[in-house]
Amino acid sequence: MSLLQEIQNESSGAQFRRADLHVHSFGEGGSYDVTDATMTPAGIIDTAIAERLDVIAITDHNQIGNVHQAVKYAAGKPLLVVPGVELSTSQGHLLVYFDTADNLQRFYGKLTISDDRKACHNSIPQCLRFAEEFNGFGICAHIELDSGIEKAHPKFDTFKQEVFNCPNLLGLEIANASNSAWFSHDDTDANRRGCVVARCKALGLEDGVDLAKVMSSDAHTLNALGRNASGKRKLTRLKMEAMTFTSLRIALTDATARVRLEDLIPASIPKFIGMKLEGGFLTGC
Repeated sequence: MSLLQEIQNESSGAQFRRADLHVHSFGEGGSYDVTDATMTPAGIIDTAIAERLDVIAITDHNQIGNVHQAVKYAAGKPLLVVPGVELSTSQGHLLVYFDTADNLQRFYGKLTISDDRKACHNSIPQCLRFAEEFNGFGICAHIELDSGIEKAHPKFDTFKQEVFNCPNLLGLEIANASNSAWFSHDDTDANRRGCVVARCKALGLEDGVDLAKVMSSDAHTLNALGRNASGKRKLTRLKMEAMTFTSLRIALTDATARVRLEDLIPASIPKFIGMKLEGGFLTGC
């Protein structure tokens, strides 16, 4: 056996997994604005696997009817399907995720959703507090778009800070990688930067800790699945120990080390494959 083969036979530990955490589906149990009849749970999962995705989330607008079917269809397949929902609040859209479809259902039962399923009448902090009861966490959706928190609630007031101070708000979704510094300690906008500085103080975090930035497809058609707003196959990679909800949560919490926007990853980089030591007490390792 060659040295390379010997190294490759060893576990490499946590791996970066390709993720699309914002996908819509068709039908009565899906999003009201999806017209692509091929966006069934089965169609989404089969396409996600073909697109070399490792993690996806079904996040329909104020609706969760297709989630159980998606999780069931994905069982035994090389894909983690995270139960989720996109809530259309008046302060901006919020993506919420859970470890099981049952916990998603329990959370959903606490919400006030409009009869036409086009709006959630709860506030973002209320939604996040309800989610925390069932081990859920949130990501503010497409923050720079009209339905994102930056434009839907442009004021930098007590309410906006309350959103950022929610301990289970773990990330911000952006539509364009050029906005990756928004609401970070490197943001050139003093108001946005102030939000994350105050968040660290309120939650007792170390200085410089930022919310994870993710890019997703927000797919409403199968052709859009696994692609960003520019149509490129570049979304988010998450360093996960295993294909589990817990590993996903850990990755988002430790964003500096475990979250990468594919648009910002160089085409090629030098890296160590591994090494074997000879001599001393570590010999053979």
